[in-house]
Amino acid sequence: MIWVLLHSFHHVFILPDTMKSECTDSSREEPAACRFENLPELISPQVKLMISRAESCGDSAAAESLRRQFVPSDEENNVLPCELPDPLGAAKYQVTPRLVHQYKNRVLLLTTGHCFSNCRYCFRRCSPAKQGSFITKSELDEVCVYIEQHPEVQEVLLSGGDCLTGSDDQLFSVIDRLRRSHRAAVKTNVAASRRSESFFDSLLIRICTRAPVFAPERITPQLVKMFRENRPLWVIPHIDTPAEISERYAPETVSALRALLDAGIPVQSQTVLLRGVNDHVEILAELFHNLTSLGVKPGYLFQGDLVPGTSHFRVPVQDGIRLYESLRKELSGLSTPVYAVDLPGGGGKVNLLQADGDLLRIKTRRTDTQYEFTDDRNNTWRYPLF
Repeated sequence: MIWVLLHSFHHVFILPDTMKSECTDSSREEPAACRFENLPELISPQVKLMISRAESCGDSAAAESLRRQFVPSDEENNVLPCELPDPLGAAKYQVTPRLVHQYKNRVLLLTTGHCFSNCRYCFRRCSPAKQGSFITKSELDEVCVYIEQHPEVQEVLLSGGDCLTGSDDQLFSVIDRLRRSHRAAVKTNVAASRRSESFFDSLLIRICTRAPVFAPERITPQLVKMFRENRPLWVIPHIDTPAEISERYAPETVSALRALLDAGIPVQSQTVLLRGVNDHVEILAELFHNLTSLGVKPGYLFQGDLVPGTSHFRVPVQDGIRLYESLRKELSGLSTPVYAVDLPGGGGKVNLLQADGDLLRIKTRRTDTQYEFTDDRNNTWRYPLF
């Protein structure tokens, strides 16, 4: 069964490759135009319901924060020379058509190109992966051969598209095959074979999804039961605004997340910093506090990727760092995500607080004997090097 896609509406919104403008880094070459039909409009019934509820309550800001994420805009015609069809450089690390191995102990599996809704800032909008159906047996065979040959792989991120657009049988068949391949890899590894087999040798699965927001009906009791039976497993929902977990506008999403948490499934969110959607301290503070109150750990706040036609969504890095510094004053450490960027072209994730020390509230200086920490009121604290 392909969930919700049959009930969603879409039309094609084509990005002309002739409409380009200058970019801050004008030394870069212009990217090749996306070789695939540009991202169609796809809005799930749940998203339309959230927008309708917000409008009915007179909350135009919440309604607009949702519409802006999903409704195509003429601003997408503006493609900058610094924007890249493969902004994360995944092709450099692609070991099979469906598998990306960029970090030592984990791999990313592109299970499908299907999504419940299409985010206008999607970093895979130009990727061939966006065109694919659910992973085939032969494609999975290739993946499993690779896993068997790489015992260092301890985690698999199931992504796409959205892996939960597949059926339960499809999803758990993939997880079972991956786990069996990992067990074979561990048994043939000399160092690992000296240990007795334990729960901690099990392959850790991450379910990367927007289903709790876009299609909460997908989080069925049967799916939750199967998640519980297939631990270690984490669910990683993408949630961008407080409206998406509002008991007024999205009670179904709240119920779906609670069902996962009540079953003992750990949940960690990720959020993209989006201009005109959530780029205010008050909005993000509400979002991350509410997530933590639900039991969802805020994981990452991502700087927007250099995706063609998405400059209108990107917050300048300096503004983002200042916003994040203010946000940290409003939240506990438990509720504060890491502010990070995926470096263009395959550089990996970097904590953006490394980007410009002058923008931080507390400045650090190292002497021969100590570190000195000075805040914006010129209070100084010292900590010895040794």
